[in-house]
Amino acid sequence: MKILLIDNTENQLLELKQDLIKSRAKFAHVNGLNAAISALSKHKFTVVICAAIVDKNDGNTIFEMIAKKFPTIVRILISDNEQHTQHNAHYSFAQPIECKTIVSTIANLANNNKAITQDIIVKTVANIKTLPSPPKVYMQLNAILKDSNTDSQKIAQIIQQDPALTAKVLQFSNNTFATGSKPMMNIADAITKMGIDTLCCIVMTAELFSYAPKIKGFSIQDEQLHCLATAKLAASMVKPELKQDTMIAGLLHDIGKVVLFEINEKSTDLFILHRVNGDNNIDLENKVFASDHCHVGGYLLHMWGFSYHIIEAIILHHRPEKLLQKSFGVAQAVYLANVLVHQQIPNTEFIKHYKLTKVIDVLTQRANKLI
Repeated sequence: MKILLIDNTENQLLELKQDLIKSRAKFAHVNGLNAAISALSKHKFTVVICAAIVDKNDGNTIFEMIAKKFPTIVRILISDNEQHTQHNAHYSFAQPIECKTIVSTIANLANNNKAITQDIIVKTVANIKTLPSPPKVYMQLNAILKDSNTDSQKIAQIIQQDPALTAKVLQFSNNTFATGSKPMMNIADAITKMGIDTLCCIVMTAELFSYAPKIKGFSIQDEQLHCLATAKLAASMVKPELKQDTMIAGLLHDIGKVVLFEINEKSTDLFILHRVNGDNNIDLENKVFASDHCHVGGYLLHMWGFSYHIIEAIILHHRPEKLLQKSFGVAQAVYLANVLVHQQIPNTEFIKHYKLTKVIDVLTQRANKLI
């Protein structure tokens, strides 16, 4: 893994450079945008860490350029403040930076990055004519929800950028929370009525599933309902501080299917013909497509700039044996929710490891109500 530090004239990343030397990481440290472009053209980097401002250019703008030309690179921004929105970065760390946290983050994402940036996956996604669009409104919404001063009025301002989305939120609110003969027309009131969790689900699904490819034997509506149920169940299993990210991962866990099944019509027909209903069919996907929806979905989220702890949940939601190395969190909840919503039997070792024997019946009942 090779790391490029793009620094400014104030040497904002000098302390981080010292920690990378201690960790024996392979890296290059350059000052200025021209030096960065030269380094990127000559060497293959896995991670780029950029100062907030370089040669009067905002770090997000620099990452926008890097993402287009070098889509596999992990982008880490060192921002000026905690409220900085990381539109084009996978991670954003505010000053003063905790160097050990950044070094640890890079080490933890290494295996997952390697898994989703294999040539076969990168070329597959690059050859798809029409890809799902990133949920831009949701990502803006997710960013401002991290601010403790956010209220329904600020949220409403973001939703109202998209008239179609505004109409969907009002329609849901009026259908669910009857207000007599007079319909609710104030978006802020609608948000207060339905709550943030429900709003997030509506926004995410409206944006993601506006992309509706016609794939024979595959129902985008059924997939939408499954993802919603998985997200709600998974979010109910985790600590409050993980709820929002778990909801995102649950809603996105199968997004790779809509890409995988558009690779080749004959391959998709072959897969649909031989798949086993009620099974995960991952081995069959790899046999037919030379990849699977988990890794394709993970790379799609990488391209969109999602952080790697969410990408990990997408990659590993059919690999419970690889989830046992960490404490119960986002990825573990998404795996279990996906299995239960599919009415499958969870991995025995997984249940034993996380001491879920006494609650699995309750979770199963909860899943059945969401189906």
